[in-house]
Formats: sequence, structure tokens, C-alpha cells
Amino acid sequence: MTDVNTSKKALVVGAASGIGRATALRLASMGITTAVADLNADAVRELAKENEHIVGVGDAAWDATDPGACERLVEETVTTLGRLDHVISTVGWTAITPFLEETPEYWRKIVDLNLMSGVYLAAAAGRALRDRGGSIVLTASEAGKVGMSGESVYSAAKGGVIALVKSLAREWARHGIRVNAVAPGISATPLLEEQGGDALLEKAIRGVPMRRVGRPEEIAAALTFIALDDASYITGQTLCVGGGLTMTS
Repeated sequence: MTDVNTSKKALVVGAASGIGRATALRLASMGITTAVADLNADAVRELAKENEHIVGVGDAAWDATDPGACERLVEETVTTLGRLDHVISTVGWTAITPFLEETPEYWRKIVDLNLMSGVYLAAAAGRALRDRGGSIVLTASEAGKVGMSGESVYSAAKGGVIALVKSLAREWARHGIRVNAVAPGISATPLLEEQGGDALLEKAIRGVPMRRVGRPEEIAAALTFIALDDASYITGQTLCVGGGLTMTS
């Protein structure tokens, strides 16, 4: 890790638990001042107590599906930190349900959370970074690469994230802005626990060559690598971190 990274400032959203929390703690452990935000404002405030380099932004719960909230969050982060160099989103959620049993309201929620939140945050971050450069990293999913039974609209939305980073990377390269994604596979997060069931987990793991779930810290390592300056010649890419699940896709 190059020393230049420690002078940079980062924003991690979706930081209350799981991958987002691990990412914020990893950045902070490197000495990078890291602003954090989440819908769970209480958890963010507790996280900020764990490391002197972590700063909570926003006094209330931050809604990733509100474009105005994304703009205000980025503006507040720049004001609080004095500058902004790296923006990382770990926002995402789905249930595992048969497609024909789902409702249009559910589909809208899945698209808003998993695709439009990235659109809104990228727009706000792009405006903040276009005069100085920097990096934006969104969280996709291996479901967006291969499709997953019971997660059809989620897969479609995360596939949209993969296309979004390619398009923005081409458009913003002239501004010195790198845009990438990380696509986790099956990971040991609160969302996985929420989906529930040892039988479901065992079935899912059978499709992973490494035969285990990923740890949040492993996903965080990929997110921080591709965000920071050691990856300065990487843009428009989606890095899969799933134990080999999509190695042939």
C-alpha cells in the first residue's frame, strides 16, 4: 500500500454492518479518514467510536433511494472532510422468492435499492470529483453476472450496476474519475442470515468451487484495493469475489 493513500478522504455508504462496516474499518486502519453513512444512523454513530479515522455524516438515517439525500450527503462529506477522493457504496438487499409470487411494488423496491441508489450516488459523487478526479466503487453481485433463481429482479438490477460502471468509466475518464464495481458471491453478512436456513446455505455453497461463504473482510479488501491509488490504471471493471463461482461466465 502506497503512502499517498493515507492523505486521501473516503466515503462509505451502507456502513452499518456487514461488508460496508468491514470496508470502513479497513480504510480507517490504513489511516484514511473515512466518512460513513447508512439507513441505520445509530449503528453508524457506534461505528464512528471504534476508530479515530471514522467520521459519521448526517444526523439522521440516510436513504440511499432518495437522490436529494445522496446529493446532500456528498456535499456534507466534502464540507466535513475538506475534500473527497473515494466513494464506495455497499448498498444492496433482496429476498429469495419465486418471480411469479412477487409484486410490482417489490420489484420497484429491489430496483431502487440495488440499481437506482448507485445511479443517485454516482451522480452526486461525479459532480464532486469531476474537477479533481477520484474513484467511485459500487457493489454489484455475482447474481448480476450469471442470474440467480429466486433473485430475478435483483440479478437484473445488479447487472445494471455492472453496465453502469462501464458506461460512467468511459464518460468520466477524461475527468480523472475511475468507476468500478465489486461483485460479491455468497457472503457471511446479516442479509445471508436474514434469508435463513442451513439447507439453503448448504445448497448455495455446493455451487462455489472453494466450498465456503466469503467473509465481509474479504469483500472489503477488494473494495478498498480497487478504490485506492494502487489500482490507478483500473476502470470500468467488475471484480468478482465469490470463491470462483463465476470463473467461467
